[in-house]
Amino acid sequence: MKYTTLYESHKTLGAKFVDFSGWQMPLYYTSIIEEAKATRSNVGVFDVSHMARFLINSPSLDFLDILFTNDPRKLGVGKAQYTLLCNERGGIIDDTILMNLDNTRFLLIANACNRYKVLNWLKLYSKNETIEDITESTSSIAIQGPKAEGLAERIFDVELSKLKRFYIFGLDNLIISRTGYTGEDGFEIFTSSNMIFSLWEKAISLGGVPCGLGARDILRLEAGYCLYGNELSEDIDPITSGLERFVKLDNRNFIGSERIRELVINGTKERLVWFRMQDKVIPRKGDDIRYNGMKAGRVTSGGYSPKFDVGIGMGYVESEIAKEGNIVEVVIRNSPRIGIISKR
Repeated sequence: MKYTTLYESHKTLGAKFVDFSGWQMPLYYTSIIEEAKATRSNVGVFDVSHMARFLINSPSLDFLDILFTNDPRKLGVGKAQYTLLCNERGGIIDDTILMNLDNTRFLLIANACNRYKVLNWLKLYSKNETIEDITESTSSIAIQGPKAEGLAERIFDVELSKLKRFYIFGLDNLIISRTGYTGEDGFEIFTSSNMIFSLWEKAISLGGVPCGLGARDILRLEAGYCLYGNELSEDIDPITSGLERFVKLDNRNFIGSERIRELVINGTKERLVWFRMQDKVIPRKGDDIRYNGMKAGRVTSGGYSPKFDVGIGMGYVESEIAKEGNIVEVVIRNSPRIGIISKR
């Protein structure tokens, strides 16, 4: 079991812990619903140190271009991209954030569950590049919510109003990126592990609400963001999962691009959809989705949404069914319940 630098602080705050990809992480402190609401209305602070972090030194454009689905040529200094690593079949190895620190160093943020798989994949294709796994020598917190900007400015004593979404800002020994996983405005902070405790404590002392992985999961589900292991896997491609906007095919031949081109031309059997329940019932991962009484798909993520005050979910259904407004049945505890496919 691995522990983040903030583990003792989580214990002091009364966190309920959960094993997440080999890390002992806070699931919640007060309640998942309260923490999700606090992030939507105020500002939540999350320990995200479990996420994998890799420093890619002196990468060639060819190295980046062959690996990532988004176009690295558009990634200028001080910018970040949501981008995918795919296998030869077009399946998603991981969904990541790639940041250009200074053209000679790139920071890659990957999912905790895929840390070693991604590291090995990078090394497999590297030539003159040096890949450093800095996951355990660094730490990260996320400050998310409508009041995140004000809180972050008070913590760091810098103006952040001009920092656009998916841009980064460097201070001494830390990086501030205007990114996040909640559907709210916010920032992710990357720094050395010996600096993170004081930043975490200051964020909370200035009014930030400590939030666990439970709130983070409900917030990303409300926003329709994919979770690796639920919506994404090596058997699911970016087109089926609705992530085609992060795939740039023009004049490029990255790993998996040939298969992805075929899917763009010929279409996919299934598509990922977001839905909300008509009644106050909660769908769960693995529940069947029916259309006109026939099985048409399955739920990949589900839960109660404090934002919509109903059960919501994501899942894969047959492509011809994946249309906004279509009514489906989600089989919850052997009982078909009405769900409506929506764009949120």
